[in-house]
Amino acid sequence: MKPLLLCLSYLLITHITFAQENSLSNTSRTRIIDNHWYFKKDTLSDYKKLGFDDSSWRFLNLPHDWSIEDLPNQLHDSISGPFSKASIGKGATAYTVGGIGWYRKKFSLNKSEEHKIVYLNFDGVYMNATVWLNGHNLGNHPYGYTPFNYNITPYLKPAGQENQLTVQVKNTGKNSRWYSGSGIYRHVSLTYVNPVHIIPNGVQVLTGQVSDKSADVNLISTIKNQQSNTSYQIKAEIYDSSGKMIKSSNAEKNISTKQQLENLLKVKISNPKLWSTENPYLYKATIKLLIKNKICDSLSVRFGVRSISINSKTGLVLNGKLLKLKGGCIHHDNGPLGVAAIDRAEERKVELLKANGFNAVRTSHNPPSETFLNACDRLGMLVLDEAFDMWNVPKNPDDYNLYFKDWWEKDLTSIIVRDRNHPSVILWSIGNEIPERADAAGLLTTKMLADKVHQLDPSRMITEAVCSFWDKGGDKNYTWDSSTPPVFKLLDVGGYNYEMDKYEPDHAKYPQRTM
Repeated sequence: MKPLLLCLSYLLITHITFAQENSLSNTSRTRIIDNHWYFKKDTLSDYKKLGFDDSSWRFLNLPHDWSIEDLPNQLHDSISGPFSKASIGKGATAYTVGGIGWYRKKFSLNKSEEHKIVYLNFDGVYMNATVWLNGHNLGNHPYGYTPFNYNITPYLKPAGQENQLTVQVKNTGKNSRWYSGSGIYRHVSLTYVNPVHIIPNGVQVLTGQVSDKSADVNLISTIKNQQSNTSYQIKAEIYDSSGKMIKSSNAEKNISTKQQLENLLKVKISNPKLWSTENPYLYKATIKLLIKNKICDSLSVRFGVRSISINSKTGLVLNGKLLKLKGGCIHHDNGPLGVAAIDRAEERKVELLKANGFNAVRTSHNPPSETFLNACDRLGMLVLDEAFDMWNVPKNPDDYNLYFKDWWEKDLTSIIVRDRNHPSVILWSIGNEIPERADAAGLLTTKMLADKVHQLDPSRMITEAVCSFWDKGGDKNYTWDSSTPPVFKLLDVGGYNYEMDKYEPDHAKYPQRTM
């Protein structure tokens, strides 16, 4: 037996390639709006009003985490720096404090942007973010770790006039088992597109057969039409790391008004340079949308070509070579910077891990920033991308259990669609030590999540971190031998948390189980 160990228990996957250039970076159609925000931590509710005077508020740039900042009214025996004995999370959240914070920003369109479709993109806000534009409530996003966006076109003012963007962030109650931070702690951007356009995260790169001699690359792009019926040409161009175009393909299509249409283009790369932990080589795919021979939209995606095979006999094989995982669990914070996902801090975190012998990480227990994944792609770090720490049953009274029923599908979709092009991501985790993991309801949830992941990304395996039943208070109805087989049957890879003594006996009982 060759167990594959990543952070006390797991890692594994299927076969395929990829990587996506940061969708929240300045490109021809997207610009970051991290600078020049006004912030105030307060519980009042009038700050969304258009005429509110925020000139006395604190001026700052994003990403921002207010929980790492010194608290007011320092007291030597109870409040020191950002730490308070009154913290509701106590030691689990490092005695830091959440609360309610408000962010406000003004921006204007220029003439060239006036007739565009405009998306407002957030890569991560902890948590319960409610967003207003010019007094219009765009919506609420509860989960603190998933990206989300809004089509803000109907609420924008004409070019040259100021738009008022307001965000309320509520990190209240006992909702985390680790330091979560508070605020808009990842990038925010605006994407400007024509009425016929590639949707955000609308390019997927998949590979079929991969060898040293050739690689089959499938490029799937999703086009949305918000004008009258039209015809278009879709073109894919593949570039090597030096910027030289090495392959292209194109097709012509018709699209009806309000229709959203997928396009598949295929190319074959000769003598590909394979992505690996030692040589993380990245290609670039540029998808161009043309109407009447004029470029209407364009989106570029970084990707890597690799093959992975995994089973209980041979272990993990990357590009035909056995690879032993040397990994660990990491949370999303950056030490004294709090959770602010500053680009260099995210990159440095990966550099330090690589320098100390790591080749794999598990993003415990939530999806990371896209900046972090981009660094993993460039530096050659394998990633187990984890979605949730709880489902319907809480670990804390105010955690994600309150929102799971209504939000799991939207949040899981946003994770997979954003991250599925990264070659560093080799496995999806749908949960960590879930309380209802072996109950009838929990098994139904496991299947529901697994089916959704496989639908969105058929190229990767899924796992779940399963632990012993210490949380069941000694209930003899729950035992490892009787209760875990139905769980593992639903998973591509069995995640064993803290159960090192079960590897050999379980492998003997279930020789086909990948763990």
